Amino acid sequence: MVTLTQKTLDFNHKIKLSNDGGSLSSDTGEFLFREFDEKIGFSKTLVKYLRLNNSRKYYLHSNENLLRQKVYQIIAGYAEDDAADQLTHDPVFKEIIETPTLASQPSLSRFYTRFDKDSIEQLNL
Repeated sequence: MVTLTQKTLDFNHKIKLSNDGGSLSSDTGEFLFREFDEKIGFSKTLVKYLRLNNSRKYYLHSNENLLRQKVYQIIAGYAEDDAADQLTHDPVFKEIIETPTLASQPSLSRFYTRFDKDSIEQLNL
């Protein structure tokens, strides 16, 4: 059996996973999903192909990061949008999404309204 002694992540070399009982977080498994994301190019694909009906002039969170946040929340078991309010300053999620702060529940809810028939069709290609 192989034991994880220490693993540096490709997407962020500052983060190291280990099982030595140091600083613990219940959401550190998300780093492995982020690493998988990096290997298959999911986030890069979002940047390239996600086009929404977006009339926002000023915003803090890109559409790509909003979708990534929602996907990672679901993977971690935070399926409801209101869980975003609990995670807005979570250090693990902020590192995964690579943003200083996460989107709140209202930001995620507004995000869904930017999907129209054309943007959904583009994602199907």
